[in-house]
Amino acid sequence: MYRRPRGTRDWLPEEAFRKRFVEGKLREVFEKYGYGEIITPAFESLDLLVAKAGEEVKEQIYWFKDKGGRSLGLRFELTTPVARVVAARPDMPKPIRFYYIQPVWRYEEPQKGRYREFWQAGIELMGVSGPEGDAEVIAVTDRALRNAGLEGFEIRVSDRRIVEDILAQAGVPAERMEEAFRVLDKLEKKGREFVVDSLVNLGVKREDAESILDSLTEGGLDISVEGESGRKGLAHLKETLDLLKEGYGVEAIVDYSIVRGLGYYTGLVFEVKVEGAGGSVAGGGRYDNLISTVGGGEIAATGMAIGIERLLDVLGEKGVLPAYKPLQGVIIPVKSEKGLLVESIRIAEMLRSAGFRCTVEYGRSLRKALEKAASVGARYAIIVGPRDLKEGRVTVRDLEEWREEKVGLEELTRYLTA
Repeated sequence: MYRRPRGTRDWLPEEAFRKRFVEGKLREVFEKYGYGEIITPAFESLDLLVAKAGEEVKEQIYWFKDKGGRSLGLRFELTTPVARVVAARPDMPKPIRFYYIQPVWRYEEPQKGRYREFWQAGIELMGVSGPEGDAEVIAVTDRALRNAGLEGFEIRVSDRRIVEDILAQAGVPAERMEEAFRVLDKLEKKGREFVVDSLVNLGVKREDAESILDSLTEGGLDISVEGESGRKGLAHLKETLDLLKEGYGVEAIVDYSIVRGLGYYTGLVFEVKVEGAGGSVAGGGRYDNLISTVGGGEIAATGMAIGIERLLDVLGEKGVLPAYKPLQGVIIPVKSEKGLLVESIRIAEMLRSAGFRCTVEYGRSLRKALEKAASVGARYAIIVGPRDLKEGRVTVRDLEEWREEKVGLEELTRYLTA
């Protein structure tokens, strides 16, 4: 017996229904804010995928050589492929607003809410360099999650320029800054002691490493920064928070331990946290250099992605996902004879043409057919018998109210769809 590959999942009808429901709620908000859908290939040039995210990301990429000897990789996120598209199309008017809902792949250790194949829904806003761009992306994230049914989450924001300033003050050399960011990104997953030990290995004194973590988690907007880049980051962060609160009515929490692990981020970053979710439900930030890195012009950009599986897990635990009811009715011929079957199929086709979701039962006894109809959540059983057909009618049993009546064929569609 074959098993599915580790870190993947099968989406059975009930799960797929809920996934489509949530994706539809996210899509609805993305399009309200003027974002258009973009679909990119599942695999890209390996050089592109590691161009700015960092060579270490190669360990997480499913990569291979094709029959022509080209090094390719399955995309591990969507921002880089979208940047490639924009880099190749300098004629596109700015700002550019794209959204996507697509699967990605990462070779990581599978765990609750984390798969090797998983889905992301996100947006990319390109061509807006000021805080208004970051505020819009965060606000769309907030609105999309709420539209999908999520409440009680926190939006935590930071700015990499501020964090870099703090790390530099503590003695982290510029050439090891990205390594320090990756260490900080593991704070929630591996804990404070791991981060402190790792910073010490980067040349930071232990007492300074402890002080860094205190500053990052408790600093707020009055944090002390020394360099020009850090001061710009702090001013940008303050204005973004003001726009969020005053323009969109969205509250965000300053948390400098949020740095995001990918190397292409250049400024403001954020994550959406839900208690008990075991990680972020969504996250993103500013990446002003990525498009030029992949061959395009200098275009400022901000984006975010929502983890569909993790969002579904949280919504499922909160009990806010809709019930799966694939069928409205089941047509049941009372005898296994061709004439009744043909008439049952004709009735089903008539109802389907009116948008009624139904199936025809084949070969079951009436009792078992009724049990099956109830078990799949059908509201009606339409029982087709030879005597009723001669009189131009069928028996309709309401499986929720457990009552039945005779309904003429000419009235059946109106009766069931009213």
